Amino acid sequence: MRLHDPQWLLLLLLLLPWLWLQRGRRQRQPVLAMPEGAQLAALPDTLRARCGRYLPYLRPLLLALLILALARPQLVERETSVHSEGVDLIVAIDLSTSMLAEGLHSRQPARDEARQNRLSMAKAVLADFVRSRPGDRIGLLAFAARPYPAAPLTLDHEWLLEAVAGLQTGLIEDGTAIGDAILSALNRLRGLSAQDRSPGKARSQAIILITDGRSNAGTTSPLTAAAAAKALGVRVHTIGIGTRGPAVIPIEDPLGGTLYRPLQADLDETVLRQIAATTGGSYARADDRDSLQQVVGQIDRLEKRRIEEKVFFSYRELFPALLMAVLALGLLELLLRATLLRRLP
Repeated sequence: MRLHDPQWLLLLLLLLPWLWLQRGRRQRQPVLAMPEGAQLAALPDTLRARCGRYLPYLRPLLLALLILALARPQLVERETSVHSEGVDLIVAIDLSTSMLAEGLHSRQPARDEARQNRLSMAKAVLADFVRSRPGDRIGLLAFAARPYPAAPLTLDHEWLLEAVAGLQTGLIEDGTAIGDAILSALNRLRGLSAQDRSPGKARSQAIILITDGRSNAGTTSPLTAAAAAKALGVRVHTIGIGTRGPAVIPIEDPLGGTLYRPLQADLDETVLRQIAATTGGSYARADDRDSLQQVVGQIDRLEKRRIEEKVFFSYRELFPALLMAVLALGLLELLLRATLLRRLP
């Protein structure tokens, strides 16, 4: 709330001497002496008598409300218009069998908690990342020996979170085609419709690639795909996931239960660094969920969208309501003085 003409409030200072004069005038009014005043004082105090004592305060209240109405109080209604230049992000995640690996030193899960492998870690952190980017279009690309689209670029992040939760290994032939995955992500970014590319407002574009191995499948080398991304102005952020020490991968025992087969680390950090350096992206290694969350948080800060915010203010006048209240109270005072609270003489 604000006052459009606050200088009118200075008139409230004049009410104090006026109230003092009115009080002195009431004290000097003639009174009628009663021989049995003590008996009259013992009579019960009625509602009418109590209202009569408070009636003189009604007029100062009317004057105070009138002065407040002259000051024009206004309710401030804030309206915000946000124009954002978002980021188009494609997340390419490795779904090769090795993503089921678990570190030998990972903590034992609770009875009602699923054991954390590389894929479940990546899915949990990726879900948090999606929730933190409400204004960006995010697409999901899964790859093993070949890439396949898991979700198109979309602002419907609730649906995207369902697609992330549904990621699993074994849907296509095993392998790691990093180069083909980058090219497929670039094709999805290039396939944006013409209306999404308004002149002078090109959206920023980036790829986040998560893998735990080296490229051993596909028809395109990772560095060739990185050169294509550079030519198109698309940054590729690479994340190497997996512990540096030995790991195990669970397999079903034909006799029942689960066996754990040793798995040697095969992460090609050199190529992942070169991809990031070629495209102007970043590379980081994540050994567990906490470190993966930190890495994704760093990428989140690097790919912040530019926002232009315009704030508009509108005001709703309150003085008509105050004037109506003054008029109603004034009529009430006149009515009470002429009827129920009438004084004689």
